[in-house]
Amino acid sequence: MYVDIHCHLLPGVDDGVKDWHESSACLERARQERISTILVTPHIWPGRFPNTPEKLRAAFKDWKGRAADRGIDLHLGSEVFFRPRLAEALEADEILAMGVKGAYLLVELPLAFCPPGVEETLYDLRLAGVEPIVAHPERYAFVIRNHNRLAVLGDVGIPFQVTSHSITGAFGAAVQKTALALLERGWCGFVASDAHSLRTRAPMMRDAVRLLARRYGKEAARRLCIENPRRVIEGRPLLPVDCAPARAGKQGLR
Repeated sequence: MYVDIHCHLLPGVDDGVKDWHESSACLERARQERISTILVTPHIWPGRFPNTPEKLRAAFKDWKGRAADRGIDLHLGSEVFFRPRLAEALEADEILAMGVKGAYLLVELPLAFCPPGVEETLYDLRLAGVEPIVAHPERYAFVIRNHNRLAVLGDVGIPFQVTSHSITGAFGAAVQKTALALLERGWCGFVASDAHSLRTRAPMMRDAVRLLARRYGKEAARRLCIENPRRVIEGRPLLPVDCAPARAGKQGLR
């Protein structure tokens, strides 16, 4: 049912799962969470995780073959750490976009500060025909301090991806408050697990979906956790998500 477009379940390529055993256990947990489609997003981060699209495609092909009996639809993307001239890097096949049409790119910013040139770099991606997605902004220290810090991106429709664990409070009250504030400003297009392993951050969606449905209604939860993530994979435009607060009494998605 649920579509997870940000996780690190491709073994041995970054700080996510280390081997097939760990990955297999995470896939089983994902099934229990009713996640039916997964887009893995290994880090591409020069100097720390120097992955290349060629390396990741080869690793994904092998992993997908081993996971073929799990009943989960698997896709490959990446989580690209911010640097200037991302549009040029994409054109040179140095980074890997998301979905069958490569229409979206998941971009991670530094945790501690907003780097210069973000607006220009993400605008250039749009000019190149690729929609940037800002990964887990609710966990950036500069956004926790000021929920409007990335308004210049959110207000022009650049979608944010919020982590399911942030919504449930697993990262603490400040991160949860920030996640809900960003949702209620209308800047978030998706919820994803950002799963790394069963020990640190397991695949999780159901508790977040229940909270979202109670707070914002079933349709908002559906768009965040099913419809918009699927549109990323299919390369289609996103649907708006109305997260108006105080919708008590709504039932969760099953």
